[in-house]
Amino acid sequence: MLHLLPVRTVHLLFGVLIWLAAAFGATPAAGDDVDVRLDTFGVGSYFRPGEFTAIRLGLTSNLDEPTAVWVQWDLPNADGDTAEYGRSLTLTPGRESLVWLYATVPPKAETGSVWQVRVFEERDGNPGGDLGGSIISPADANSQSIEQTSGMIGLIGNSDMKLDSLGASSAGPEVRPPGAHENTRLVRGISPRDLPDRWEGLRGFEAIAWGDARRNRPEDITTDQARALTEYVRRGGHLIISLPSAGNPWQLGTPGKLEPDLERLLPTLAPRRAEDVPVNTLLPVLSKADRTAGNPMFAIRVFKDLDGEFDAIDNHYEPLIALPGGRVVVIQRTYGFGRITLVGIDLSSGTLRALALPEGDVFWNRILGRRADTPTSSTISQLQAANRIPTSGRPAETSLGGDKLITDQINMSQSAAAGLLLALLLFALYWVIAGPGGFAVLKQYRQTKHAWLAFAATAAVFTTVAWLAVGLLRPRSVAVRHVTFLDYLARPDGDRGENDPQYQRAASFFSLYLPSYVDTEVALDSEEGQRDLLATWAPPLAFPQPFPNVDRYRIDVGRSPASYRVPARATATQMYAHWFGGLSRDWGGMLFSDPEDPIRVVMQGDRESLAGRVIHDLPGTLEDITIIWVGNQRLLMRRHETGRDALPVVEYTQRGRMLNIGRTFGLRNLEPGTPLDLGPLDYTGRSSILDENIRIKYVDPYADKYYGATTGSLSAQDERNYMEMLGIFQQLTPPEYFLQRGQENPRGSISARRYLGRELDLSAWFSRPCLIIIGYLRDSDLPIPLTVNGEPPRTTDSLTVVRWIYPLPLNEDIAFRKPEGG
Repeated sequence: MLHLLPVRTVHLLFGVLIWLAAAFGATPAAGDDVDVRLDTFGVGSYFRPGEFTAIRLGLTSNLDEPTAVWVQWDLPNADGDTAEYGRSLTLTPGRESLVWLYATVPPKAETGSVWQVRVFEERDGNPGGDLGGSIISPADANSQSIEQTSGMIGLIGNSDMKLDSLGASSAGPEVRPPGAHENTRLVRGISPRDLPDRWEGLRGFEAIAWGDARRNRPEDITTDQARALTEYVRRGGHLIISLPSAGNPWQLGTPGKLEPDLERLLPTLAPRRAEDVPVNTLLPVLSKADRTAGNPMFAIRVFKDLDGEFDAIDNHYEPLIALPGGRVVVIQRTYGFGRITLVGIDLSSGTLRALALPEGDVFWNRILGRRADTPTSSTISQLQAANRIPTSGRPAETSLGGDKLITDQINMSQSAAAGLLLALLLFALYWVIAGPGGFAVLKQYRQTKHAWLAFAATAAVFTTVAWLAVGLLRPRSVAVRHVTFLDYLARPDGDRGENDPQYQRAASFFSLYLPSYVDTEVALDSEEGQRDLLATWAPPLAFPQPFPNVDRYRIDVGRSPASYRVPARATATQMYAHWFGGLSRDWGGMLFSDPEDPIRVVMQGDRESLAGRVIHDLPGTLEDITIIWVGNQRLLMRRHETGRDALPVVEYTQRGRMLNIGRTFGLRNLEPGTPLDLGPLDYTGRSSILDENIRIKYVDPYADKYYGATTGSLSAQDERNYMEMLGIFQQLTPPEYFLQRGQENPRGSISARRYLGRELDLSAWFSRPCLIIIGYLRDSDLPIPLTVNGEPPRTTDSLTVVRWIYPLPLNEDIAFRKPEGG
């Protein structure tokens, strides 16, 4: 009868049952051998539903001797089965031990949701007797849920470094800053001891910003925490370090004092300290204004003098932001698919905070790879008073495909449709023969007295036929249907980079058909030392549809979250994998720079262009190719509008401005072994301007529509557009939010909303010179090493989105001395 009740009612009943279990059994009570306390739910006490979440438990043993235990967190998966996420540890009597667990919380999880934690004695590596447990809820740890449509930045320390300018003044699923596509929430007050010991605990953060390291000392993190932090960066995260004005807590220039995994990513040379720098000297890189009240002095750290000989930049770092006089105050390096940024201005300064500095769109956009304006609430009020806020023509809400973007491409519906059609035909034929048809035949031969016998015989025959038909139609082999985003960060000729191998990164959504009815081992055959992720996946907007025969399975997060046994029911289950490793040659190769004609930047006067050839040995034709080139030349920093009736708002022609000059080109197909010559591309025509092409391709088609949470089917072009929009999300043309002086109606625009795919965003690459090539492989095998009972599954009707990134050399003369206006 439960299927007749509303879904929310079922959830409520389920919660009541768990509460009763807690009240009468699972809650810590006198007599439990191990007491369980929820210390932290989500790093910094925030979590985003539907994503990997870290919790920290405090376990206290009441036993007389050290005891090996297994602790697990029970969570329902996408099929309704209970996944037991756990790990092993040894408890000391009377002493609390802290342990981290990691799991994917359901997409509909809320602050008041409840789950069970249990502790078992461990014997010979297997759980034994029950030692205790507890019912936990995010509310118990004062944790808050963050909307699926909001971004997250973690702050180590209590200073927000004015990153709050990137967010809205309030929170909620429909809330966003006026000039941005989504809200950015800050998770404040994280201390070094609060960092998790595995990288997936940090996975939900766009960036981790570390300020005031004198109070939040880097040397306080453990080896496991340092490895987790560096692996988070390597797989696409971002660590931002604001150096204090005094002291050297990051031990720059004094190696051997920090954890080696963290230290090897930092510069080995110490920057130069510059005293008594007026704030007005810093304003060009901090603010749209050209002056501020007063002119306080600051001590800053200088990494390089572009006009002098001083240079403390090493270990693959590059200048990112420099003062007009050539002093470099921000440097950045890439590590794997992520990056580390060092800021030589103490952004935790209370004086800067009092001056409302730095402004997000001037300073933080280049560091984070964004382009949205960050008007203050005061600016919006002044625009309203001046009648410069649009009263009509709101940006169209576009959900980038919602659930259907992935589910429509991975659902295994063809076999189910064939089976349903056969069932309907068999039932119709059975009804005719066992009913009026059969009775008419018996009546014609005057044998109606045998009607019941004929009916029974017909039922037996059709039961046998149906059984045989189901057996023949049902697939007998393991199969997978996937959409995989496969990224490759190329290493330019002569750049040896780190000693690490050149690995690919993949985010794969797939349906996996398991033909048996017994527990089945599903695993990623990960490279040695790699911690990949494998989890069941539920569309973020869909309500769960559990199987009636729910089961349990165990995931050892202490060992590997990408290898375990799952229940099988001769049906398909949807899963997600995050993989980092080397492609098997059996699958195929990748794009590469032609060694006979390598990729290079060519100067034609003051203009840049590219030369060289790209070739690929992918396992098929690369289709619907987009080529994006980001050059060295930067656009002028945003400035306030000037002239009569000017307001403290960005000059209208500079709103939503990109960071660098860029070009984009399209190509229908590229066959394996066929070179793509970059030289003949049009680097001067208007048709290839990156900014305009982003608007024409990704904004204009949706500017007059309202999609919200998409409910209808998506066209093939929409699917391609939305997948590409997820890949450049922070570089999409921002929503229009104010009018030019004298303007009556705003230009058509969109407000894009993403519920999934945050890990797919390549926007950070748009702040530095690079070449990005995106293309599609149809009907391609699964590129990640997924195995089922030790064997790779058969692939059917799948898609691989190939994204190839080729970093280009930074030309300091162009980047810092020749910005382009307009």
